[in-house]
Amino acid sequence: MSDSIPLYVNDSSLKEFYAKVVRAGPKFVVLDKTAFYPEGGGQPTDTGVLKAGDETYKVIKVMKRGPQIFHYLDDNIALGTEVHGVIDWERRLNHMRLHSGEHLLTGLLEAEGSGPKVFSSFSQLDFKPSELTEEIISKVWKQFDEIIDEDVPIVIYTTSRDELDVGDDARKRSFLEKMPGTVNELRMVRIGDYAETFCLGTHVKTTGEIGKLKDLRMESKKKRKKIVYFEL
Repeated sequence: MSDSIPLYVNDSSLKEFYAKVVRAGPKFVVLDKTAFYPEGGGQPTDTGVLKAGDETYKVIKVMKRGPQIFHYLDDNIALGTEVHGVIDWERRLNHMRLHSGEHLLTGLLEAEGSGPKVFSSFSQLDFKPSELTEEIISKVWKQFDEIIDEDVPIVIYTTSRDELDVGDDARKRSFLEKMPGTVNELRMVRIGDYAETFCLGTHVKTTGEIGKLKDLRMESKKKRKKIVYFEL
């Protein structure tokens, strides 16, 4: 069984690539390498097309299963076919902006004593227990937009599992515990001094590409749970 090389890990800006079909089935293929991001980690699947000769196949969904990345299509492609993959870039860029924005917003809220984050998506962050207030939300909104104006670099690097210090962050400790023991190198994403965590998702290169917030609001729930909704 051939592994799929995830090209998006080293280059989130890759829009096109060439690959070979190493596994094929009814309306799906596995490629030897791919720039299509598979659904996971809170980030939706990429879509786009695979071109083979004069034929074009729609990539409807992408999923990672073990070391292989499955591309689900609108038709069949034969084993061994050489393909030209093209990402739906507008969709991918929107995901990258939202993902980087979620990281930055999480870092700013955690710095204000948000409490443990128990859920996150491209529009929502849940903290429990949390002492977040409306005043803090207003302060963070202003900080966020100022950092966008600063155009801070978003740096992706790797570190060893042994060197990573997650402090008292229970969520990050839980992630580490769930990772297979064979995974020793972790991919990290750092946004200046504002946010840093391990992540396999795609990101923009600077905060200026994220864009400013259109909305940031908080909802209080039972048992000191706070839900923060955001929109870019």
